[in-house]
Amino acid sequence: MSHTLHFASHHQSTPFKCVPAQFIPGRTGAGLLILNGFTFYMKNHQAHGKKQWYCSSRDVHGCRADVITYKGIYYLPSHRTGSMVLIFKDNKYWINNRYLNTINWTCRDRKRLGCNSCVQTTVEGRYIKHKGFHNHADNYTKYNFND
Repeated sequence: MSHTLHFASHHQSTPFKCVPAQFIPGRTGAGLLILNGFTFYMKNHQAHGKKQWYCSSRDVHGCRADVITYKGIYYLPSHRTGSMVLIFKDNKYWINNRYLNTINWTCRDRKRLGCNSCVQTTVEGRYIKHKGFHNHADNYTKYNFND
């Protein structure tokens, strides 16, 4: 069964990008997520619709990649730093700061290119708002994750 995952808020006035994803049955009957050409199995079904997916090569090849999905936003751990990376509208965001129950994320290219795009989420991962604009092309693909 093929679905489209929306990686933006439905509350925004601008159109959002969609990334095609497939959910297929695995060998054991549990569903698999195929995203950007990689296969993931659901490890944890967490509160409020949040799900954690592990790379299917985790046990055999030791791949540590995982995806966390939550109502239109997904999070990936950075292999370089170990901290979380937010992927939103085909752009990477780093954690800038945390305040009370919120996390402020800034575009990866803030320092290098002066990009002022930022996203705010709750610590549980719920989308709050997006501000600013990118002054560069999209900076995320499955091939440049660690850049």
